[in-house]
Amino acid sequence: MVYNQLRSFRAPLICVLVILVLFLIFWLVELPQNNGGPPRISPLSPPLHQKAIVHHGTLPKLDSEQDLSPKPVSSQEDPDLESLLRGNEDEGWAQGPKCAPYPRFDDLKFPNPSFQLTRHGNLSYYLYGAYYDRRPRTPEVMVLVMVTTSEGPYPKTHLQVWFDGDTVPETLSLHETKVAWYTDWGTKPGLVYPTLLTFQLKSPRIPQLVSLVFGHPCAVPQNALKVVQPPAEEPPNPNRPLRTAICVKYLRFPDVDMSERLVEWLELMRLLGVGRVMAYDIGELMPNTSRTLAHYSRSGDGLLDLRKFEFIQETKDHQRFQQIISEVLLYNDCFYRSLYDFDFVAMMDVDEVIMPLGKYLSWSDLLRELQIRDVNCTARSSYCFRNVYFPKELPEDSSIPSPFYMLRHVVRVAEHLNPAMAIKCLHSTGHASVLHNHFALKWMDACGPHDVSPDLGQLQHYRHVDDVKTLDEPTPKRDDNIRRFQQQLIHNSMAVHRQLGWGAAY
Repeated sequence: MVYNQLRSFRAPLICVLVILVLFLIFWLVELPQNNGGPPRISPLSPPLHQKAIVHHGTLPKLDSEQDLSPKPVSSQEDPDLESLLRGNEDEGWAQGPKCAPYPRFDDLKFPNPSFQLTRHGNLSYYLYGAYYDRRPRTPEVMVLVMVTTSEGPYPKTHLQVWFDGDTVPETLSLHETKVAWYTDWGTKPGLVYPTLLTFQLKSPRIPQLVSLVFGHPCAVPQNALKVVQPPAEEPPNPNRPLRTAICVKYLRFPDVDMSERLVEWLELMRLLGVGRVMAYDIGELMPNTSRTLAHYSRSGDGLLDLRKFEFIQETKDHQRFQQIISEVLLYNDCFYRSLYDFDFVAMMDVDEVIMPLGKYLSWSDLLRELQIRDVNCTARSSYCFRNVYFPKELPEDSSIPSPFYMLRHVVRVAEHLNPAMAIKCLHSTGHASVLHNHFALKWMDACGPHDVSPDLGQLQHYRHVDDVKTLDEPTPKRDDNIRRFQQQLIHNSMAVHRQLGWGAAY
């Protein structure tokens, strides 16, 4: 009897069983979807998009010999932007109707690994970095961008600010636009210009993430920048030695091995008390030069912070001029990354040395003396040094080993350049706010740049002269002040040579 009853329900039971099996299979293989929205496709093709981070992400070169497997994240680097955004995308508050939704990684546009692109009207905004600035009375967030105008007009601009753990952003209106370029220096159609957008914070907390939007403050964000996180604020310590750093533009030496020159220069910077050198790698270095720089970037040394960078290709015209303009962007990025770790920062090339003279053997000691003598100001934005050339056309000292270019070249032109020409400065991180290669464009709560007497310090420039007549008239002079560092500089450099396996003995 029971058997006959089961036979009568056989067909419905089979149907139910089939439905359950199909549902189980569908549940196991189905991938999470975006709440019924379109499928999320990364703006960069896999596996490259896995390496894209907002500020200075590195896309690996498509080299058959290169290992493209995922690398562990260094403790000194920020977590990957994609991981942060995707980790929150399924949260209810991230998709909710409130002002404003959390940014989605798939809505970001990466024209290259260094920038995010947002367009509004006829303007293109290439977003590069975001920084917290606690120096003003009301703390600010600085967003560093390249914009296709140096004069405006600019649209109504807002910043959506996300704090770690919050489910609703703080929205801020643009406080100030600071263009790091003068139109008198030249402008070209289709080029982009470095600009700092300033937003005053309402909260004393430090933001984790920001998005730039236009028009309505609750607009759906099309970009997301992780804010460079500052260290904890320390109490003032007037007895601490002044901390100094260097910002170098992009390195371009595709046809010459700069290894020996760079070792000599970096070791001299270390002897002068420089705590960090930040430079930018555009992929135009010879292999041995890259290997040498890697030695200084390793965790055991840490003198060099070498960051990947790619230029914007907004237009195919005026590319060289665009690259010159981009130098200013990098100097300001470096400065704001150095804001709390150092007291003074110099914008320099690797053929330049700000040399303290007389009894001063470090930048810190020289700066202390300059501050003592600077009786007319309680604070100074920058101390600037006059340029003097040590050109290779003048006789060199062959008694010094050949790898030491600067030690061999101790004959210079007779006169320094005009103090308004080709200077380089040590900029105060407490007061400078917008920087150019040669001087500060803006500063706060301080006197303007100070011209340092050539008796105290000078900018030694190891390159060709602007005027070939100065190679003969006035008569060039011997200036061997660098020899004060000779013994230690050669000793330290030779140690690096041996570590790099060059096997040189001098």
